[in-house]
Amino acid sequence: MTTTAEEYLAKAKEALAQLKTATSEAERVRLRRAHGVYLKLATHGAEAAARAAMGPGPRIVPEKQPVAPERSQKWNII
Repeated sequence: MTTTAEEYLAKAKEALAQLKTATSEAERVRLRRAHGVYLKLATHGAEAAARAAMGPGPRIVPEKQPVAPERSQKWNII
């Protein structure tokens, strides 16, 4: 059972309604955090779809390939 964006928005609205009637500071902090989390969860799907539609950016390719120094094929054991 997955929760849809509309359900998360309803939960966020419910958290705001409870925030108006909250009596203690701890309860207000908890409800403010819950409201923020529900809004984040509600928009997560749309943001993920937008990022997927953008795709990866263009690959950066250097103009010239670096010149590799010549390496000796001999083994040097010191």
